[in-house]
Amino acid sequence: MKKIILGLGLLSMQLIADVVSVVPYVGYMDYNKDVNQSLKESSILGGLYANVGNLNYLLELNYGYMDTKYKSSVTSEHLKQHDVTLSYSYYKPSYMMKLGAHYISTNDVVLGDGIVGITSLGGYTYSGYDKYSYGVDGYFSYYKEGRGEDSNLSVVAKPVKIGQISPYFSFFKSISLNASNLLSLVVNYEYAPDYVQKSYLSFELSDTFYYRSFFMTLSAYTGEMRSGVKKGGMSVFNTLDLMKYGREVKLGYYLTPALVADISYSENIYEEYSLTQETRNAIAVMSLSYRF
Repeated sequence: MKKIILGLGLLSMQLIADVVSVVPYVGYMDYNKDVNQSLKESSILGGLYANVGNLNYLLELNYGYMDTKYKSSVTSEHLKQHDVTLSYSYYKPSYMMKLGAHYISTNDVVLGDGIVGITSLGGYTYSGYDKYSYGVDGYFSYYKEGRGEDSNLSVVAKPVKIGQISPYFSFFKSISLNASNLLSLVVNYEYAPDYVQKSYLSFELSDTFYYRSFFMTLSAYTGEMRSGVKKGGMSVFNTLDLMKYGREVKLGYYLTPALVADISYSENIYEEYSLTQETRNAIAVMSLSYRF
């Protein structure tokens, strides 16, 4: 009996012990070569994501940096941006809550520095090994020295405020001992009173298949998003570009139970600010995740 009690005690200690994950990442972004479709030439990006938590909470911190080169016919000055995101999630057996903020420091004169407030409320339902997750993320973006629009579509200097709600639903299915699948849907609704078009609606769909040490994610979005927020507040489109649709594929492999390598490739179709034709960019990102 003492051994059983001791074993249960050790198990409970493991369940509440903090787990730390560190994820460095680097990437490259390529833009349309036609100056009439994009003023940008290329971007390099990188950063470090880290979290610490257990079954009761999760503290997340992300630092990202991006350096964008414009086409030589536009300007020789590079656009440089620093992003810092901090969030805290609190978990109970049937629900979760999250609060956080995403701060942006940039030399871009279109929207300038900005801050995004992050909130989330979600719930779970279990059916055997299967899991349903649902909830809504909320964001409030504020750019004090931004660029809005007046009724004549002229750009005017004024603070820009954007509210966004993103209901989500996901379903995790345990297929076998070695295989499982995660399907998720997100709807993004933005209210932007400082733009002529006051609201934007977009949809995201992703599917991740796990088999032993390998996983693959296919995702796509469509609709309209402008100065919007994605990925739980970690990704902010702090531009006046009108995002229309895109797709992404990610491949990952568990080198050890604690070490994961992955690579992703994505494309976005959008209208770049101040230009009227649709254009595209392509993004490749590599990351290495270690948990201890």
